[in-house]
Amino acid sequence: MATADTVHGGRGTPFAASLALLLTTLLLALLMAAAARHVQHAPFGDRLTLHAAARPAHSGAARAPRLRIVRGGLEAYDPGTGARRWTYARDGHHPLQARPARGAAVALWDDGLVTGTALHHGALSVWHRGAPGWPGAPAARHALQLLGPQPGAVAVVTPRLVTAYALGDGGLRWHREAGPGCAFDPSRTARRTDVLLIARHCAPGTPWTSRIAAFSADRPFA
Repeated sequence: MATADTVHGGRGTPFAASLALLLTTLLLALLMAAAARHVQHAPFGDRLTLHAAARPAHSGAARAPRLRIVRGGLEAYDPGTGARRWTYARDGHHPLQARPARGAAVALWDDGLVTGTALHHGALSVWHRGAPGWPGAPAARHALQLLGPQPGAVAVVTPRLVTAYALGDGGLRWHREAGPGCAFDPSRTARRTDVLLIARHCAPGTPWTSRIAAFSADRPFA
């Protein structure tokens, strides 16, 4: 009496071969699906940790957290209690500068990535944007500038370009080039009400009025 494992002419039965092929195909599909879920979960090497003991009330979540740059990541603390709210890190990278705003935290990383981390209704979310014209770490100290009274946007200042993003979702608000023969100076800024002023170095003979650029959360003025 033949069984499923009986060999005829050096080959297994068609049923056994078909079953083995089906099982192999299903296993490969499961492995590929698991890999795809992993990539979608951490496309930028994100590691987000919400500390349950520090979950604030809805009113407290809107307050700007206190931030601390630690080895390989960023920590946020409740401004009232001092309890740690959350930790955000990226595999293989570290933040160079961070600014708190309305319960969120904007950070600039060593690879030129700009992130916005926020806590809403007990859940952490993060958006990612690449800073165009990013010249590298030496310009990072003054690169992030908050715009607006709330504030409503964050500007990334590089020598050749200023780019503004919405704090809530990282949507592009506007960008402004320094212009031929000119360069923005991120280390020389001032504020007048809701307007950010940035020094702009230009070639000799350029009118002094062109050496100051003004920006709001909604648009560049000059």
